[in-house]
Amino acid sequence: MLVVWLEGLLPARVVHWLSAPLSRLVWAASGTKRRSTVRNLEAAYPDMPAPEREELARASMRHYTLNILEIGMSWTWSHRRLRQRFDPPVGLDLLEEAEREGKGVLILLPHFGPWEISVHWLQPEHPVMALYKPGESSTLEAAMLDRRQRFGTRMAATDRAGLRTIYRELNGGGRVIQLPDQNPSAGQGRFVPFFGVQALTGVLAPRLIQRTGCRVLFMVCARSGPGRFRLHFSPAGEDIYSPDIDVALAAVNRGVERCIAVDPAQYLWAYKRYKSRPEGEPQFYVR
Repeated sequence: MLVVWLEGLLPARVVHWLSAPLSRLVWAASGTKRRSTVRNLEAAYPDMPAPEREELARASMRHYTLNILEIGMSWTWSHRRLRQRFDPPVGLDLLEEAEREGKGVLILLPHFGPWEISVHWLQPEHPVMALYKPGESSTLEAAMLDRRQRFGTRMAATDRAGLRTIYRELNGGGRVIQLPDQNPSAGQGRFVPFFGVQALTGVLAPRLIQRTGCRVLFMVCARSGPGRFRLHFSPAGEDIYSPDIDVALAAVNRGVERCIAVDPAQYLWAYKRYKSRPEGEPQFYVR
């Protein structure tokens, strides 16, 4: 927490400036993150010239570094100070229209840009409940919950009790945020294409949609300048409402791809999205 507190003392422009040299250090020192970033970009953009892909990979590593440096901002800054860093959102009318329908709204939030900061902007006009995966450290989890919930966001664990709470929230017309591009636990996902490569994709989103009849939107928070942010809302394709789980999951991944197109450098390419492979396929990552 001391490191987070110290980060929170830094002005946003200083955080942005520090991210450049620190990201070069991460690129040089963390072979695993560097290799997974490059491998993922090779799969996603096979026709992109290699020099452009490396430039994109290095830019992505800078955004990865910014995510770490901005934890202090997210956890310690006041709500007013954070809101002042946001530019007017794109597609907010989509969220407001969905809310007027009176149904629950499922907001799918990929690992793009400062996704944790994005939730703070929604409070208090658009209060949300967000799913989180419990960690091994109860002390760290308690600190994380305290910081994430300080402006009104409610957190629900991805266990049975938490999922029951999520279903009640959506059935009651509330808003729920879920990250759709995490590697799911065993038995909780199916393989569907993501940038043309089979990726194990969690079935939770389609199950929530089918059981609650909720509306679905995608949301990303993009860095629009040094220490500046902008939310982007986009509609989900109609296939996401299909009762066919594979059709719905493919629509989830296509929606994530459209989100990434806002600015590909801001996606978390260092994440080993293709770590799990269909039976009989070789490992996707060397190490």
